[in-house]
Amino acid sequence: MLKPTVIALAATLALLSTTAEPALAAAAVAKPASASAATAAVPAGQGVWDLTPLYANEAAWETERLAILAELPKLKALQGTLGTSSKSMADGLDQISTVRRRLGRLVTYSGLLADENTQITANQARNQLAYSAYNQFGEAVSFVTAEVTATGRDKVESYLAAEPRLAKHKQGLKTILRLAAHTLSLKEEALLASAAEPMQQPQSIYGLLTNADLPWPTITVRGKKVVLDQEQYVAFRGDADPKVREQVFKSFWPVYKAYERTLGAIYAANLRGTVFNAKVRQYPSSVAMAQGNDNIPEAVYRSLVQEANAGLPTLHRYLKLRSKMLGLKNPGYQDGYVALAKTNRSYTLAEAEQLTLAALAPLGSDYTTKLDQAFKGNWMHAVPQRGKRSGAYMNPAAYDVHPYLLMSFNGEYQSVSTLAHEWGHAMHSVLSNAAQPFETADYSTFIAEIPSTANELFLVDHMVEKAATREEKIFALSQELESIRSTFFRQAMFAEFELKSHEAVEKGEAVTGEWFTKTYLDLLKRYHGDAQGVVKIDDLYGIEWAYIPHFYNDFYVYQYATCVSAAAFFAEGIRKGDTALRDKYFAMLKAGSSADAYPLTLAAGVDLASPEPYRALMRRMNATMDKLEKLNAEKASK
Repeated sequence: MLKPTVIALAATLALLSTTAEPALAAAAVAKPASASAATAAVPAGQGVWDLTPLYANEAAWETERLAILAELPKLKALQGTLGTSSKSMADGLDQISTVRRRLGRLVTYSGLLADENTQITANQARNQLAYSAYNQFGEAVSFVTAEVTATGRDKVESYLAAEPRLAKHKQGLKTILRLAAHTLSLKEEALLASAAEPMQQPQSIYGLLTNADLPWPTITVRGKKVVLDQEQYVAFRGDADPKVREQVFKSFWPVYKAYERTLGAIYAANLRGTVFNAKVRQYPSSVAMAQGNDNIPEAVYRSLVQEANAGLPTLHRYLKLRSKMLGLKNPGYQDGYVALAKTNRSYTLAEAEQLTLAALAPLGSDYTTKLDQAFKGNWMHAVPQRGKRSGAYMNPAAYDVHPYLLMSFNGEYQSVSTLAHEWGHAMHSVLSNAAQPFETADYSTFIAEIPSTANELFLVDHMVEKAATREEKIFALSQELESIRSTFFRQAMFAEFELKSHEAVEKGEAVTGEWFTKTYLDLLKRYHGDAQGVVKIDDLYGIEWAYIPHFYNDFYVYQYATCVSAAAFFAEGIRKGDTALRDKYFAMLKAGSSADAYPLTLAAGVDLASPEPYRALMRRMNATMDKLEKLNAEKASK
């Protein structure tokens, strides 16, 4: 997810999480392992993190929390001093960075303990205290952006030239100055800040309605009563029985359809708030404002949408292949989640780590040696246990220690893929932290998902290459294809829906629940080849837009599609032995946030504002389908 900052100069205290993202690992289709199988996958004494490098004990953590709180009045007292001289600016920013660095470590410890077992009240309370300190820090240094802006570009640049200690703050200062044209007066900024909470209410109302108040139906599946809420919908939508899948879809989506007008009004309010902010801040469009913070060209977004549409014949080819392999004569949208292939093979955590190391050999011995050492360092909590937070993430915020990772390893291929994904994030932080000072060790979401998804592609290529049986190859290839479908095409479709919706509001058009449903339905039918007879889309399923919470985080999901495209570019070239490309790839990862994200990817050899990365991904997808079709034909002939 996009990493929030306390101020424009701040390093992240957030988590790179696959629980909220449709990453490649999350897209793999597999049934949950049994508790006994999951326990066997992680033997006793393995897969548990060691938090003592953060703090010796909870008492030491509490001492540090109080010490940080004591520093906050000193930070607040810096207000009015940053622009007085180069020395004052360096002194002030260094002082703020020092506290922020300590705060990252503080929040990491409390967050990991809280997630390890959510049922321990004391750990949840400790985490609340940590985030209270985080918020108080934000309030104490909230003056920085306005003060740097008021200092002016000429004076700040003269300070940078005169004071070497400001070098590590240069990118943050440049970002503040770049956004100065969209920064209002102190009084206007204060007014907008006070309006932030009410403007966030559409998202809160949406969450409350869809998570707590919708009247879920009860259905009968193989003789058992099931309350078909969101969780059970996900559990049964990929059922092997086509009658169950159709029953699930026909029962679930009418609930959203019944609230179409209300859900439409909520989302329209959210859109109007975004458009208002863009106009007030003098951006030409909502998408331009969304891209502005990371200084990403709007052409990246629009090129993605254009090339996703150009690649629809490839998607349609895959959907036809799916239907053929599954034996579906009249495929419908309800068949989209059934597993294309299955495997009974299981892995221990140690086997998954060795498999990942072997798959990542093209990245070189220096990378794999560091990764192997990290595997042995007790950085990850992988043991499934009651009360543990679901999903998987990598936490990079303890700059002076090392990243920490959380997942529940269950022995299935999906878990192996998740492990490779999260360690891709972790090694990104290892490389960035080693090369960058704290102030520029963070990195943009625009780049963050590239190394994680690249690791998954390295893994699937290795699995295909080393597969012992035809069935294992078919499974690995099917995982890759389904991943590209869900991570590239589905997210691009979401991105196109967001763009159409925002543009309609910007033009002053009336947008209602019915309008959103029609717009989304048109996209569903186009992407799935309804008119060509590829997949039949029932008109009822146009309401799916109301199910996607990501739409309340404006123009965010497109980055999944751009990152998997870039990852495919790097994985393909590096596996072919292009050491120059590998060097550029590592240079991008080591750069952290020392420069804007788009120029960093450009310097690494991939231009995400151009068609080529997306066309390369289509070539990969077609090549993978060639292999799968051949294997499937061989299987059928036996």
